[in-house]
Amino acid sequence: MKKLSLLAFALLLSCSLLAQESIIKDFAEPRRPTRWMNPLCFYPSTLRMINITQDPNFNELVNDIEKVLIYTLDSATVASKTYTSFLKDYEAVGYEEYMTMLGQQEIRIIGKKQEYVGVMASEGRAMAFYLRGDIPFAKIPTLIQTFQSDDVLPMITEQFK
Repeated sequence: MKKLSLLAFALLLSCSLLAQESIIKDFAEPRRPTRWMNPLCFYPSTLRMINITQDPNFNELVNDIEKVLIYTLDSATVASKTYTSFLKDYEAVGYEEYMTMLGQQEIRIIGKKQEYVGVMASEGRAMAFYLRGDIPFAKIPTLIQTFQSDDVLPMITEQFK
């Protein structure tokens, strides 16, 4: 009986996590630039693999990340600036604002219990992301700079330039 209860709890928890992930998927899937441009999905091992220079600070930053989904958004979504609209759906289920930066580069991050979603936009490009795990917010600029540099695989770098 205990095993059955534990299994039921695990299934409920996993369905809850998938439900949170589905909000961004429902928003971003129809707004991809092309149907061939799939979202990028990273786990700790793949995040460490793209760190070509093996920067220990980067590896430390991604250690407690369970999963990252990154969607590149199409030009119509960028031009209309509707790329933040899905954040309201997350706020409706209890997510709170963690960071907003406006200017040449716009960054918005909201979260709840080690789940974060957000948008980064600049120069006619935008991407939405979902992150499950723990990340020290003070190190987010380091992560962004690493993705924008040549210190990661070229296919990844192109998504962020």
